[in-house]
Order: sequence, then C-alpha cells, then structure tokens
Amino acid sequence: MKKGIIITLASIGILLLCLIIDLLCIFNFNKPIFAIKTNDNIYKGLFYDVYNCREYSIPQIKLKGTKFFCAIDRTDIGAVKEIVDTTKNKKDFACAEALESFYEDANHMYFYSCIKSKYIIVRYESGFEETVENALKYGTVKIEDLDRYNIDYIKYKK
Repeated sequence: MKKGIIITLASIGILLLCLIIDLLCIFNFNKPIFAIKTNDNIYKGLFYDVYNCREYSIPQIKLKGTKFFCAIDRTDIGAVKEIVDTTKNKKDFACAEALESFYEDANHMYFYSCIKSKYIIVRYESGFEETVENALKYGTVKIEDLDRYNIDYIKYKK
C-alpha cells in the first residue's frame, strides 16, 4: 500500500517538474522542450500549445482545444466579406453600460454604447475573423464600412 502511494507521488512530482522545466524553457528560449514543432511559430505539447506571434512580446500558452491564431500576413486575408454584431444573435444579451472606445482618428473618437468590442467581428473571404478594433488598426476596414454593415456606434468630435 505504502509503495503504491510513493510511486504515485513520485510520478506526480516528476510530471510537475517536467511541466516547470518546460515552462521555464518557453519563457527563456521561446519554445518548450516537450513539444512538436508544427509550424514556424507553433509548438504542440501534451497539455498545451505555444504560439510565438509577432504581435505579442511573450509566447502565448494555450490549453489544448483552445481556438487561437496568430495574426497572419495582412495580404493573405482577402477582401472583407461582412462585418457583424454577434450580440444581435444572442438572446438576452447584456453588457456593461459604459462607453467603450474602439477607434480614434484626427477629428473624432468612436465608442460602442456598452462593453462589446469582442463581439463586433470582421469576416474575410479567406475565413479569417478579427475584431473591428483590430481591422481598423491595420486599415483593412474604415469607419464608413461600419455604416454600410449597420454597426451601431457613437461618434464624438475631439
């Protein structure tokens, strides 16, 4: 009985030690020891995947099964297919009542009426999706596009 408990605890200890060593290597060398490299910047591990994306200063560690993508080359995403407010499809959707700034130009600041920027999505012909905030930042959409797709926002003059 005691021997079984000792073996179990030793196994858990070794597993935790391997996990700690793996995480230290990720933050020091930007890649884990115990993983398979599937792409230039993606490492697939047993319990998590590591993404070395250009837009982040540190590696992104995501649990297996988590949907995550690094930004792709802006020339590969294709034309805008649609801009959608996914909150309109959610029954009884509620968000925090506060102005959320999502874009600013030389003359105006643009806000949503509540905290919902992660729900306003730009879909491209390639299948790539991103938030309107990101698309405006990279210049793939303009404020006029939001009007064309009936996206509600508030505009304040500076």
